[in-house]
Amino acid sequence: MFLKNEEENLSKRINILPNSAYDVLTSDVVMDINTDIYNKLNLGDQQKSDFLGILMRVFLKDIKIEDILKELIYTLKINEKDANYIALKWLREILFQIRDFFPGIEDEILKLGGEVPKEKPKRLDEQLLKREDEMERMDEQEKTEEEERMKDMIIEKPIEDLIKEFPNVGEQQIGSQKEIILKRMPVPMKPLIKYWLEDYKEKTGYYQHSNLDRVQYVYHDKNTRNMNEEERRQLNLVLKSSDEGMALPYSTKTKKVDFGLMD
Repeated sequence: MFLKNEEENLSKRINILPNSAYDVLTSDVVMDINTDIYNKLNLGDQQKSDFLGILMRVFLKDIKIEDILKELIYTLKINEKDANYIALKWLREILFQIRDFFPGIEDEILKLGGEVPKEKPKRLDEQLLKREDEMERMDEQEKTEEEERMKDMIIEKPIEDLIKEFPNVGEQQIGSQKEIILKRMPVPMKPLIKYWLEDYKEKTGYYQHSNLDRVQYVYHDKNTRNMNEEERRQLNLVLKSSDEGMALPYSTKTKKVDFGLMD
């Protein structure tokens, strides 16, 4: 792992990346892709840490894209076949999204035996564009009508069900701190409900937990040490809802879980 000064320096450099590169690096898609790689290759904890370090250095241009393969082999101590799998996965599914930031990426994909993803056509014919505009207007109208129907309603469901039905619940912030650290993310993330749940399960296990487990996390984890009592109460309710299926009140007016409705 990096020393504290190195971590701070990396964080500063990552924060000044072009917006497109920063958005890709910190996206849930990247976390899902990396998780798939972890599971497929059965990487150990140290390998996972080194793995994320390599990806960050690629984004920072400390490692050239043509050197990814040999860096993976050397640092992770894996065979060329597995390293080639990771390199192609990164190049095709992550870095190709911002190919203007990585000149020559198409050649590198081909050199590793991969197929360059097909680009969407830059121009659509006029009829198709017109149809898309009509569809967008219809979707907007349906959304407005649905919002009117849902105005001022309180819907009570467990947190996972709320997130599935109302994805913005996962984006709701708990805690006034600027960021929290997740094992599987290369940079600190905002203290959003979806990241709290991920961190909690990553550290305590993907199964139902006891009240003692939750108290231990809410009061003694390094991510929660600067929270006040109300923030801890809200976080505990979210975790209890996840563990026990307890319903939380979601306000369709504020588009948030309304913790004020719970004693």
